[in-house]
Amino acid sequence: MSDSLDTIRREIDDIAAEDGDFYVACADTDERPAPLTGRRFPTEEAANEAADLARSYRATLRESDPDLPEHRLSVYECTDDPPTMVSTRERAAGTRENGLPRTSRSVTLSGDCESEWLRMDNAPLVHVRRDGEPLPDDAVERQLDSKL
Repeated sequence: MSDSLDTIRREIDDIAAEDGDFYVACADTDERPAPLTGRRFPTEEAANEAADLARSYRATLRESDPDLPEHRLSVYECTDDPPTMVSTRERAAGTRENGLPRTSRSVTLSGDCESEWLRMDNAPLVHVRRDGEPLPDDAVERQLDSKL
């Protein structure tokens, strides 16, 4: 089994490009599972080939670990523009227990795609990605707990 896994990894490495315009990720979580972590591809066709290879790789792994998470892999085009964050704080009615004025904070994140936006009012701001990968749920939960 390890020979075929190594072969698939090499095939993915061969079609990957450090500055490629495409990547493969889970359509539901945006996670890039092994063997796709950190890989980019020069063309959409190469990324589709990598997705097929990754499906084979993960199916082979699943033979020895039936609990391996399943991912619905999709191809995405990389964007050069990271999301923009705009934060505003406005004075609200009343004062806090410490005598300072109450405030209301709004944070809006937006990207270059129509579907890339998020607005939060008076909610804790937490990091959900690191190094281009989604953080595990427990890491986000710890951040939320620390805000309480």
